[in-house]
Amino acid sequence: MKRNLLKALFCTGAGFLLLQHTASAQLSLTGQLRTRTELRDGQGTLPAKEAKTSVFTSQRTRLNLGYNADKYRIFVSVQDVRVWGSDQSTISNLEGSKLFLHQAWGEMILSDSATINVENLSIKAGRQEILYDDSRLLGNLDWLQQARRHDAIVVKFSHKGWAADAGFAFNQNHGKDTPGKNGNIYNGTPIAPVVPGTNGIGMMYKSMQYLYAAKTMKYGKVTGLLFKDDFQKTQTIDGIITPVTGVNSRITVGGAVFSKITDKVGVNAAAYYQGNNDKLGNTLDAYNLTADVSYSSGKFTTNPGFDFLSGNNTTRQSSVNHRFDPLYGTPHKFWGFMDYFYVADPFGVDGNLTRSPGLVDYFIRNKFKASDKLIVALDLHAFYAANKIADSEINPTGSTGSDRRLGTELDLVVNYSLLKNVNIEAGYATIFATDKLNVLKAPAKTKQDRGQWAYLMLNFTPDFLAKN
Repeated sequence: MKRNLLKALFCTGAGFLLLQHTASAQLSLTGQLRTRTELRDGQGTLPAKEAKTSVFTSQRTRLNLGYNADKYRIFVSVQDVRVWGSDQSTISNLEGSKLFLHQAWGEMILSDSATINVENLSIKAGRQEILYDDSRLLGNLDWLQQARRHDAIVVKFSHKGWAADAGFAFNQNHGKDTPGKNGNIYNGTPIAPVVPGTNGIGMMYKSMQYLYAAKTMKYGKVTGLLFKDDFQKTQTIDGIITPVTGVNSRITVGGAVFSKITDKVGVNAAAYYQGNNDKLGNTLDAYNLTADVSYSSGKFTTNPGFDFLSGNNTTRQSSVNHRFDPLYGTPHKFWGFMDYFYVADPFGVDGNLTRSPGLVDYFIRNKFKASDKLIVALDLHAFYAANKIADSEINPTGSTGSDRRLGTELDLVVNYSLLKNVNIEAGYATIFATDKLNVLKAPAKTKQDRGQWAYLMLNFTPDFLAKN
């Protein structure tokens, strides 16, 4: 069925090509084919001493169809994501189809200059990417081949530099009220809350609501966010986890400033607080602070700064969770390309609050635009725990002292545009871990103290209706 859907979309696209001369202003038909070959030797977590380096190629194939009318917009994005060789060449995929809808939304324009004095007032409903500002807390996670989307309704408003969005989502496993369907109880995807969380999501939210506001001015932009996500409560009986009535609600509130002081100097800062309850119902009391400065001179830009994400004191037990969770953002962009922090739960399962000391990241990002086609970026991170670290799980009350340094990471990326819609990118990242990170990632201390990762990515982004 899904393959037939893809064929139908391709056939439809071909038909649209024939109508290009009359409908190009209303229709858009774009695509993406992105292959990425990776070499992993400790990417995501420290490698075991006996572990072998892995090499594989993944591919994203995406087709985007859009239509703009006077009073509404429609957008559909179908994508296929898979690892080369994961399918047998002559029979159906044994792992199950990886073709799915990434986006499928419609937006109705409510504003009318004759009756409503606003630039834009609209309602956008369906499967969609939700991203704001620098994608710190809400982003499309485009680096991941699958990316991220939400099934939601968003009311959008903008007028004279002001913008405000209100978003809502309510997830269910079924559409019937029949015996065995549990009414409105949501079997989270997955249900088990012990699955790694943070930006790996783990247990999917039951519902979410948010308000976002922004004011754009001459020297930059000021934004604010109020976000609440609700998680189905669960109970464990004889080792079996089942959902029960009720939700645990997490509330995140804060704001950011993105300013351009001069043509060469920019300053960004943000502060967010997280409270109420975490996914498991523990009391939540956490925060995130960040600031950075950028300076550009000719073709070179440097960007030093810091991130502070609160965490728990791992030397003592507590029912209050102080670990800040960066919601549904793009952690690969901020906390190192090795993805040791906040891509998935960095220090154990969600329920183990004694292994979540938070993170302090002192960074300096550098970018050199050698030409219109060639860009080189080099980032350096110094990682520290935001709270005390126990010696080990065996001796949780023992402290490693005042030294909380976790390690140092170096990230190098080279991007070159081969053609207008074709570019190639190569990257290399390595992390040098301390004993503290070894304790957090591998309490048995059977790991190496260094991980590395390299990739080569070829990206095609054709516009099928563009005039050559």
